[in-house]
Amino acid sequence: MDLAAIASQAAESGSLLNTFVKGRVLQLDADFGCYECSWLDKSLQENIIQLKKLIETCRLTAGAEFVNVHITLGMKGGRNQMATVKPYQEKRNKSIDPEKTARVSALRNFLANYNTDIATPIANVLQEADDSLTIMQLERIAEFGLKSSVIMSGDKDLWMSEGLHCEQKTGDIYEVKGYGKTEWKEVGNVKPKLVGRGTSWFWHQLLHGDGADNIAGLPQLSGKLLNRYLPTKKINAKRASQPCGEAKSYAILKGVTSDRDACTRVREAYIEYYKEGNALEMLIEQAFLLWMRRTKKLDDVLDFLTESGMIAVFSSSQTQRLEEYKRLAKIQLKESDLSNS
Repeated sequence: MDLAAIASQAAESGSLLNTFVKGRVLQLDADFGCYECSWLDKSLQENIIQLKKLIETCRLTAGAEFVNVHITLGMKGGRNQMATVKPYQEKRNKSIDPEKTARVSALRNFLANYNTDIATPIANVLQEADDSLTIMQLERIAEFGLKSSVIMSGDKDLWMSEGLHCEQKTGDIYEVKGYGKTEWKEVGNVKPKLVGRGTSWFWHQLLHGDGADNIAGLPQLSGKLLNRYLPTKKINAKRASQPCGEAKSYAILKGVTSDRDACTRVREAYIEYYKEGNALEMLIEQAFLLWMRRTKKLDDVLDFLTESGMIAVFSSSQTQRLEEYKRLAKIQLKESDLSNS
């Protein structure tokens, strides 16, 4: 393989290549690549050729020697079963053209077997690619150090995942560490965008939700908390609650610099809306949906919430829903084994 020629081609296409780091592995969110290359005016074979070029360009852009190609092929790690406020990813599933869906599926199936001396497929049957990206990044950092792994994804959910990240379009590499921060950033001639780095982004999402995945977050912010975090000139004791969007999540967490303080404020907001009855159950549901798992444990998010100062346990109904996921997961694994035999 002529790496110099490939690097030259990538540079000509506009990618900004980073210095090569021996042993570095790019953890690539290839779900995005499958969507990018699923052009219906081209043949599947042409899509595949372009997808392979994209993967190689991404690897070189990140300065990586190898690439793990992460794809989602089946279940969502229990998120479909856990979601009760809104069906998980319902809007996304309804908005996709059936022909486009079939082409994306064909590209994912190709990648599941795309194994070279440089590229390794990470085909997720039981969880999402987001989870395997984060888990494998942390495993590699623990064994070989920070520079040994880098994540590349267009999914903002991964903004909370520790370690190095590389922007596909610009080649910019930045580190995500600990709580980090969330702030408004100018993105050109449109209104500023709320951008997070670290677990700060997770806490903000717990408040404003995630429209792309149909995750509600906190539906309403009480009038009491509106008066505290977004006061008017004259305090209105009867102020009505309002939808808790990005601007309100930012106001609630403004000035916070630790997971414990963020947990305190987010927990209070959930209790104000849901009252004592099922407030923590609802918080844990939303956290389970939003959290990028750091380990292979299904209840990984509970460990983080506990570290952040919250007594975090699944309710009996949540436990039952996850047992249903485990039952379906066994069936999924059997079907996958049969299809591969």
